[in-house]
Amino acid sequence: MNSEMILHIILGLFLLLIPAGLLYYLERKMLRPFLVSVARMGIQLLVLCLVVWALYKVGSPWLLAVWMVLIAVGSGGLVLKRCGQKGLRLLPAVSGGLLVSVAFVALWLLALVLPVRVFDPRWFVPVTGLLMGHAAAMTIRGLSTYLSALKTDEQQYEFLRGNGHTHFRALCPFLSRILAAVISPSMANLRVLALTSMPLLLVGLLMGGLSPMNAFVVMLMMTVACVAVSVLSVAVIVLFADRILFDQYGKLIF
Repeated sequence: MNSEMILHIILGLFLLLIPAGLLYYLERKMLRPFLVSVARMGIQLLVLCLVVWALYKVGSPWLLAVWMVLIAVGSGGLVLKRCGQKGLRLLPAVSGGLLVSVAFVALWLLALVLPVRVFDPRWFVPVTGLLMGHAAAMTIRGLSTYLSALKTDEQQYEFLRGNGHTHFRALCPFLSRILAAVISPSMANLRVLALTSMPLLLVGLLMGGLSPMNAFVVMLMMTVACVAVSVLSVAVIVLFADRILFDQYGKLIF
């Protein structure tokens, strides 16, 4: 980092004087949390950039695989925390479900759809990161809905089991709630995606050298992949967590 870049960074940070000045005059008690959040964001972004720089520099498929495992475990812990689960019993199921679903969709996208070099860090890191973030956000909605429904409506599950339904058929009403919890926000996000996230992605792709048409194709495929991975991740997590939530006789034990 040369002195010219440092100067440009300082000039860019001066833009923070706009919100900071308004907070100072209108809502002074929020000024300190705002500055702390900005500083924390900067540190996290710096650490992430150093990690990504190392991935780009080394370019090893094994290191990229370790990257995927680490972000899957971290995302799994975040999902459980947001779902109000203090224990770690579900961590292997959640992290494993995120890892399997994101790996499948990312490999499908990179190898067959785009297609590019699968383990090229320039594609692998942003694609897997974006898919993992979206899958984790949707998993929080789906898993919290599923666990709360099992606890509050356990009698409905036992009633269906008592009337001869299989374990899967007795879970179908709960699985439909998961699907609604995941699909509904995805549909809502798609309505405003063209006005929020997509312009940022478009700018990045254009700055990266892609033509407008190729950038459109990449954005379209990434949107489709995000919708697919959100549903697939919840489905795989529910499958992995079934033996933790129920005993061998189908009795809820979690």
